[in-house]
Amino acid sequence: MNTKNYLLMAFILLALLGIFLIFSIVNSQRTMLAFFKDEARSFLTLIALAQENSIFAEAELEDKITDNLISIIHYLNETAAEKTVLDKIRQNFNLSSILIYNPSRKSIVIKSGNPYEIDYKGFSSEDKIKYYYFTVLNEKFIRFIYNNGRLIFQIELSAEEIKKFSQEYGIGKILNQMATNPVINYVVLQDLQGIIFATPNVKTMPRIQSDSNLLKVFQNGEEVSRIINFNNKKVLEIVTPFIVEKEIIGLLRIGMNLDDYYQYLNNTYIQLGLLFIILLGAGIAIFTIFIKHQDYQMREQFFSHILGAIDEGVLLVDERGIIKGVNKMFGKITGMEETAILNAEYDKVFNQDPFSIKIVQEIKSLVEEEKEVFQKIVRYTTYPLIDSNKKFVGTISVLYDVTEIRRQEKEQKEKERLSFLGNLVANFAHEIKNPLNGLAIAAQRLQREFPLQNEQYSKLISAISKEIDSMTRILNDFLSLVRPQIKESHEFDLSQLIEEMGVLIREQAKQKNIKFNTDIEKGVVIKGNMEDLRRALMNLLLNAMEAVSAQAGLDSEIGISLKKDRDNITIKVYDNGQGIPASALKKIFEPYFTTKKGGTGLGLFIAHKIINEHNGTIDVQSSKEKGTVFTIVLPLS
Repeated sequence: MNTKNYLLMAFILLALLGIFLIFSIVNSQRTMLAFFKDEARSFLTLIALAQENSIFAEAELEDKITDNLISIIHYLNETAAEKTVLDKIRQNFNLSSILIYNPSRKSIVIKSGNPYEIDYKGFSSEDKIKYYYFTVLNEKFIRFIYNNGRLIFQIELSAEEIKKFSQEYGIGKILNQMATNPVINYVVLQDLQGIIFATPNVKTMPRIQSDSNLLKVFQNGEEVSRIINFNNKKVLEIVTPFIVEKEIIGLLRIGMNLDDYYQYLNNTYIQLGLLFIILLGAGIAIFTIFIKHQDYQMREQFFSHILGAIDEGVLLVDERGIIKGVNKMFGKITGMEETAILNAEYDKVFNQDPFSIKIVQEIKSLVEEEKEVFQKIVRYTTYPLIDSNKKFVGTISVLYDVTEIRRQEKEQKEKERLSFLGNLVANFAHEIKNPLNGLAIAAQRLQREFPLQNEQYSKLISAISKEIDSMTRILNDFLSLVRPQIKESHEFDLSQLIEEMGVLIREQAKQKNIKFNTDIEKGVVIKGNMEDLRRALMNLLLNAMEAVSAQAGLDSEIGISLKKDRDNITIKVYDNGQGIPASALKKIFEPYFTTKKGGTGLGLFIAHKIINEHNGTIDVQSSKEKGTVFTIVLPLS
């Protein structure tokens, strides 16, 4: 890329920077305005909620007063309405006056106190209950009229309690508090008749009918926000419908002071201008550095290509302990991304010094070692890098992943060991199998040809037969490890096989008071050796039964489940026994390892071997005093 192209690129970057700054300014305006709108909505929500609560609270207080007055009237109905009784009630309940009127005679029956007015017009109303407020010398009163069909009761009382409640908890107090907030210019609640309440600085406001935006909010219930002039200042006005019991009864308007908004915008313009100058200067500096180091970058790229072509992992660390280069193979071995560790401190990335970098830095000579790191077996050689002036400038480590090689070597050694043991066991087994067969035949003949009524004799012969069968099974287990077998593979119904096994296991479990659970998916077909899989699963189920048989006084439980998904078959064999010790979990699939008294250590090994021969896996999870779960996963194909 020549200088002309670099200049074109720089021009494009500056143009993009200008667009970014313009976008930032516009976005800042929108963000700040949105902030003011959200704040205004919060205030309006508070006001609306306070007013609505005030309305409901006053209504509840009025209902309470009404109930008390009705109770007084019922009392007067039930007792003789004498002047002394009325006077006492009026004084006790702090009433201004009580008057009883007979509509049929059109005359006052009795009264206590001096009514401010006798509402004869209200007496002629068909309503049973009627009350309203009236004012005398700036004091608010309630006039309550009750018609029981025979007499009409008029009671007057002071409404100062409701007025005091409204002053202490009503919207007026909130408005007075908001009037002192410098962010708020005004708050207004108005309906079609005019202003219901407003902050003290509001003298007049346009009527709803004369403003199309206000009328739209009142009719459609949609919020409107706009910037308008108020007292020769621009304010942000938010208008929302005031709704009580799902009915729009007016509009709430709040004007937000925009002084901070415009100040913020001015500061933003200044900051973005300075940022443009700084970025422009930085861009020129970076462009200059970029041109100067173009050759250096090309050399770095060339070196990177060389490292990438090497099959071994490579790690470069300079004399300061900074990682200066790695290749893809290094990332594959360590599981680390190249970009995550380049130019990072070696000590912080690898605090255990797995590649002996520190040792080489001290002794200035190579170190070669093999160890297990990053869940792999790695053989590495770390060399010191010395320049032409014999100065130490860093280290280079070459890594070889020998995990697979060591695994194959281990498998080969295991095969050789098993082969040796197999030959030994085979010779041993053949030597004692013939005497065992003779003993078995002799025991059968004793039972068949010399039957006796002695129960103890029969038990001894039966015990001998069982022990001979047990020894024969153990010998067969030993021989199965070493005997070369040509196993046939065919498709069979695994679900049916497990159900057949379940019949046998359930009967044995029942005799030992063990609960046996099955959850078998129907129609699961697999290709393999049916007898081998039967043997593997039977080993696991018998082990599970033995694990819970030792539990005294506990609800013993074992089970087996079979599930199939798109690719695999999953079999689980579980029990609620005492669990397997953590120290034994890693060894339970090894031959001749057992935790059972008198066990051979071959059952789980054979099961593991059979599952592996079917390209499957078997895992175990066990918790102390909670039980054990063996999970087998077999491929469908």
